Amino acid sequence: MDANIIFSASIIASFFAGMVALFAPCCITILLPAYMASVFKKKAGILKMTFVFFAGISAILIPIGLGAAWLAKVFQSFHQELYIFGGMFMIFLAAMSILGKSFSIIPMAGRTALKIDASDSKSVFLLGVFSGAATSCCAPVLAGAMTLAVLSGAFSKALIVIFAYVFGMTFPLFIAGYFYDKFQIENSRFIKGKIFEFKIGVKTLFVHSTNLFAAFVFLTVGIILLIMAFSGNTYWSPLFQAKIGETLNQETQNLLKLTASIPDLLWGILIAGFFFYLAYKIYGKRN
Repeated sequence: MDANIIFSASIIASFFAGMVALFAPCCITILLPAYMASVFKKKAGILKMTFVFFAGISAILIPIGLGAAWLAKVFQSFHQELYIFGGMFMIFLAAMSILGKSFSIIPMAGRTALKIDASDSKSVFLLGVFSGAATSCCAPVLAGAMTLAVLSGAFSKALIVIFAYVFGMTFPLFIAGYFYDKFQIENSRFIKGKIFEFKIGVKTLFVHSTNLFAAFVFLTVGIILLIMAFSGNTYWSPLFQAKIGETLNQETQNLLKLTASIPDLLWGILIAGFFFYLAYKIYGKRN
């Protein structure tokens, strides 16, 4: 990622930098598949799970952005070990999905129903933490903005800028989660899916089709992480992905030039306002 995307410690620049950072090889390779697999297990309330995922990422990237450079160095020093742990954790989640440990099969009126276990939120949060640690190589883009903000003596601005960066990185996920819940896609035929019955000896195993999909994603990502870790190539990415990142970087810089006349305060209000609007969409339904 080209650090000159940050022309100043502006809120909108950090927000755009986060969006571009999402497509960095070390970010999208880990963050997007982990998010997809975790939300497919949840099926409903995807926007809420996106907030949980965002919280996990923030728990790692916000301290780094606020000056905990040693934390970023720790993750970079143990990058291979982190990928090995992450790969094994993904494979473990794949096995849990197939075994239905996150769901309890309950007979209802002659058919099988699924009851979501509350532990899903914890697993999504842990995936967010792992994604934040694995993508900490994106932090150098943010470091420039943080340095300028801290040097200006405005710690509060540093906090706002890092929030904008992490929110920008997860912004596409929030948009996807919002429309998923808005149009109740969980009621679609694909998401409703079906229950598959597998007989293993004398034991019968019931697995939902979306659990199988989640297990496939977890297993695929887990194997890729282990291959990358043991090959010593944890920063690998396809050429087309690198090209996309470069293109988005350039287009973002052009967009920043066009929006340079808009006050930072207004951008801060808009970004924070949209974030709290999404939060209201979740907690407002409880009332």
